This record gives sequence, structure tokens and C-alpha cells, in this order.
Amino acid sequence: MPRFARLFDSAEDILEAFREALKLRDAEGALKLWLDEDSITCVMPDGQRLIGHDHLRQAFLQLLDRQPVLIDVLESSSHSTLGVSIFDVTEALRFATDRVEADLYVHTTYVLMQNHEGWRLAHIHCSPANAAQVAISTATSKQALH
Repeated sequence: MPRFARLFDSAEDILEAFREALKLRDAEGALKLWLDEDSITCVMPDGQRLIGHDHLRQAFLQLLDRQPVLIDVLESSSHSTLGVSIFDVTEALRFATDRVEADLYVHTTYVLMQNHEGWRLAHIHCSPANAAQVAISTATSKQALH
């Protein structure tokens, strides 16, 4: 089935659009940012492994039915080769728009690929991060990240 989605100029644009879709509780918008492949995967912070669009759709619909997901980037590094970008990110997740403190800290790896549709998500892997270690790491980090 052809998809008519916006072409993104950079991999960073996809990540920004993905975070915005989760904030707006737009599961379908978030799903449109993934490759149109059955091999896409997402490992959730609780270890649940999602494979393919159907599993991702079910999980995102269930998650975003209850609350938005607001993602604040604390640290980020990336590396790219021709057509592939990988982002290693430490994030603070909040599950309510009126929350100031993070509900959960995660280390996330985003793998994005470029094809005829532009940049698209191929894989996300999240794992819980220790809040105290995250605070120390971000307070002592001197490296400029981009």
C-alpha cells in the first residue's frame, strides 16, 4: 500500500517528529515514521520486544490511550554512514503534561535508515536508566553533544 508521507531532510527531523507524535498521543503519526518493512523492531523499557507494524500499532495505541509521552533529551551522541544513522540518547520520560520531574529515565538507541521515502525509523531499543547515575552523568558531562 503506498504511503504519502512527508520526506524528512535529516534523521534528526524524524526523531523530533516521533517525540512530537508521542507527546500529542498520535499513534498513527508515530507509526508513519517507521520503515515500511515487516522487520522493524522496538524494545520497550520493560523488555517487551515488538516486531512489525501490527505489534507497534497495538503497543502505541495502548500506551497513548492512557497518557501522552513527553521525552526530554538529556544526552545524545550519533554516528552516521551512508543511509544509516544511529543515535544513543539518555532521555527523561514524563507521562503527564503537568509533570516537571521525570517518571522514568531511559537509555535509548535509535536506528534510522534512508530509502526512497527519506529517513525512517528501523529499530528502537530502550532500557531503564538509574536516575542517580543519570543526574551525575549529566552534571559532570563536559562533552559537547550534537
